[in-house]
Amino acid sequence: MSDPTNGPVTDDQGTGRRPKRERVRPGEVLGLSAVLALFVAFGVVISTRNLLLAVEFAGAAFIVSVVVCATLLLAISKPDGGDFPDDSTSGH
Repeated sequence: MSDPTNGPVTDDQGTGRRPKRERVRPGEVLGLSAVLALFVAFGVVISTRNLLLAVEFAGAAFIVSVVVCATLLLAISKPDGGDFPDDSTSGH
């Protein structure tokens, strides 16, 4: 990531690394997905008492929640700029 006016985005110390918030975000998505998968597995075990079915549902819930969370994060993140033309001048 880089800022066209100020050069590369750095942390407060100027080391050239991404800010901590951006480095932690993938861990947050995986953690949230793991908690959701455990919740689904617990619900399946309580209702069916079948561990293999619970593992399958937990895996599916984990994958679906990772994809949904990542898609939503992409949708709400601000573009870096420069890649897309300004929509106000397109005339459409």
